[in-house]
Amino acid sequence: MIRQLFFIAILLFWGHNIKAQFNYPPTKTVDSSDSWHNIIVKNPYRWLENLESDETKNWFKAQNDFTNGILNKLPLADELYKDLLLFDSIKTDNIASIQQVGNTLFYFNQKPGDAKQKLYKRNGENGKEELVTDHSRWGSNYNISWFSADYYQKYLVISAGEGGKEISDVVKFYDIATGKFLNDSLPGIFVGFAPGEGNIFYGQQPTQDVHTMVQDKDRIYKIHHLGADILQDKVFLSYKLYPQLYAPDNTKSLWPAWFDKDCNYEMLLLGSVSPYKEYYYRQINSGTPWKKLIGAEDEIQQINILGNKMYMVCKKNAPNGKILMMDLDHPVSVANAKLIAAEKEIPLQCYDGLLQTKNYLILPYMKNGIQLFNYTVDMRTGKFSKIPFLENTNLMNITPFNQSNDEVLIERSGWVTPATLSYSSIDKPFAKEKTFSFHTNPKYPYTNEMVVEEVEITSHDGVMVPVSIIHKKGIQLNGENTGYVYGYGAYGMSSASVFVANYQLLAHKGIVIAIAHVRGGGEKGENWHLAGFKQTKPNTWKDLNSTAEYLISKGYTSAKHLVCHGISAGGILVGRAVTERPDLWACAVPQVGCLNMVRQEFSPNGPGNIPEFGTVKNINEFFALMEMDATLHVQPGTKYPAMFITTGWNDPRVISWQPAKFAATVQNASTSGKAVLLEVDYNAGHGDSEDKFAGFKKWARKWAFILEQTGFKK
Repeated sequence: MIRQLFFIAILLFWGHNIKAQFNYPPTKTVDSSDSWHNIIVKNPYRWLENLESDETKNWFKAQNDFTNGILNKLPLADELYKDLLLFDSIKTDNIASIQQVGNTLFYFNQKPGDAKQKLYKRNGENGKEELVTDHSRWGSNYNISWFSADYYQKYLVISAGEGGKEISDVVKFYDIATGKFLNDSLPGIFVGFAPGEGNIFYGQQPTQDVHTMVQDKDRIYKIHHLGADILQDKVFLSYKLYPQLYAPDNTKSLWPAWFDKDCNYEMLLLGSVSPYKEYYYRQINSGTPWKKLIGAEDEIQQINILGNKMYMVCKKNAPNGKILMMDLDHPVSVANAKLIAAEKEIPLQCYDGLLQTKNYLILPYMKNGIQLFNYTVDMRTGKFSKIPFLENTNLMNITPFNQSNDEVLIERSGWVTPATLSYSSIDKPFAKEKTFSFHTNPKYPYTNEMVVEEVEITSHDGVMVPVSIIHKKGIQLNGENTGYVYGYGAYGMSSASVFVANYQLLAHKGIVIAIAHVRGGGEKGENWHLAGFKQTKPNTWKDLNSTAEYLISKGYTSAKHLVCHGISAGGILVGRAVTERPDLWACAVPQVGCLNMVRQEFSPNGPGNIPEFGTVKNINEFFALMEMDATLHVQPGTKYPAMFITTGWNDPRVISWQPAKFAATVQNASTSGKAVLLEVDYNAGHGDSEDKFAGFKKWARKWAFILEQTGFKK
């Protein structure tokens, strides 16, 4: 029955010619389709997938010009931009990523007048500030994105990307002792530090073009010694050397890693977007065959290593996460590894691994995405303890200065609590936490007039879904407020209660901000993730629509004033929320969003996402992908909300034809008379801007459109 209804809907869709309400750039259709499991899936805009075609490029340009023509006339854009500049001027500095090498502190700072962040250092907290470098070392259109010290504390690796791109990152190496940059230039992508002082891993592949799919077997990894001739670099990992370790279907990537200068073992990781990777190991420089240490079936999400002891976050029979330890000198199976910290009632958050000081692991547990509780493991003794610092805000993020001591940066913040910085030691806590003489914690206006409500709303199936609501005190619950709902719901990642200055600005104007902690995220552990995963993915957007219904029922807003926003995989959430319930929303903003999921795996970044969303080759997963696909669910003659659809032309994660095909489909189908815009940022990748002020302008234009479409009145 589902198949029949779907096929009939497809025929109806392409059998009608709905008159556009706007004079959009013309978009041709072609007779193209795919057949999967006896289901014909029409693909009339398939020609847009050819991003190298002049016809396609001209179409994107015409769409972007059309969008600019509308956005440039919005009266609120200039006002919002000035508001952002004023808010930005409140911060006398924007200190970030403080790292310590010996007595020297390295850190990013972006002062109010700076378009881009710069890297500084000072000898001790009270030392003179010195500029290490800025973007000009790479080029006028570059941004410094991150830096890190090697395990031996000899070198910094500093990365910068062109414009807002990701894939174009170029690294340079800085000698900490001499304060000079090295001449080394890698003919590939920096991967990490390798065993031995001055050694690094880097990868090479046939092309860096984000529009071209690269097979993992076509990537090679080499070792380079800083200061040596690049022609001397030897291949460390390749398909030719170890074909048996590669995933034949290209759904996983294999890469080298080394975790600690005192560890005698090097590793290979085989993984994808799935949290569970395979690990292979051998003794450094032994050249012996790789041995499998951990399989995907062991459900190890992350590892940390101190010497030859490996600490593992395991979710097998423990969906909230437990900590195990294995001695690499005497390895056992994961099932027989030593239990260090048992599973707790709230989930352990470790998307990018646990942070590690010289002697401690830092274990952050988060309830519903809104309240963080930190614990530690003393890796010398295995003792599990509560963090020795006061947790008096939503979040207290603990970041090591480096791994040569146990001092940590302490950042406290919350939805309406601006971040404050201090530091202390985990091993021997200071009598009083210290603050940095060169940093001033900002004091934003309006925070005292804000109210935060943490509620759990009933979703379509009776499950209680956490929702965070931020609004101005004394707001009238008359349904006349603009309501903004943000959600994500994928990969087990939580929408944490971070301070967003722009939320304060919007709430001050009377806008109700809601963050929906929908299923598919990690707010309630791995089970919450799996409840919005592949065949259960509809729970994700149904949770969002239930959030909208709750806000309307309580008088926070109404359908004519309500907007939903999601980024990347959050495009599935937004796209399907509005195609399933267009009556609930006045405006939708799928930003660099996944909107054509049955074609996802045929994009360059698609195969690696199969473990999260599925493949059309599997009949059950095919129907799940069809259900996730917002483009396939657009129906002609429907009054769709206004839409602001965005893409970055250089996006390596969500290729531009996904948002484009959705935009074209809705433009052709909607009869609401509301604008459906496609914004193309030719200088950006997955959402970043070329500099701070360009980002402010993009934000201001987006919100000017939202406020106009939701009937905002000053």
